[in-house]
Amino acid sequence: MMIVLPEHMRIAIARHAEETYPDECVGLLLGRIDGSRMEVEDVFPAPNRWTVDVGLTPTDADHSLRDRFYLDPRDYLRAERMARERNLDVVGCYHSHPDHPAIPSPRDLTGAQGIGGGSQFAFLIQSVREGRAAELTAWTLDDAGMRFVPEETVERLR
Repeated sequence: MMIVLPEHMRIAIARHAEETYPDECVGLLLGRIDGSRMEVEDVFPAPNRWTVDVGLTPTDADHSLRDRFYLDPRDYLRAERMARERNLDVVGCYHSHPDHPAIPSPRDLTGAQGIGGGSQFAFLIQSVREGRAAELTAWTLDDAGMRFVPEETVERLR
């Protein structure tokens, strides 16, 4: 899947990640899919509502907003409504990795498997190092939903 991400969307994701640093940020990608091409038209920054009460695994209790995120279903519904009003779909999500590389963690895989979507749902990871946005990577799940597959992102000017 080629993911077309306009420059101003890439900047919006980077800013969101810098603003929430040292905690992880989370948001959704709104856009369209045409065959093997995903066009991101807007981003929906959401609050990171992670607490130990919403952990997906028993080991989540040893973590914090610094290395975990949770997207409240009500925020997802708000984004879905906003997308529908613009004839768009929720085509992916993004989150940050404060002071870590922009590669998926085992916990990211667990969360992505819960969302599903396979190769038709993008997962973007924005690395933030010492408060400054660094690399941004894109991933989808393989058809079996067992591993992340790196995807190409293409920047489109406004």
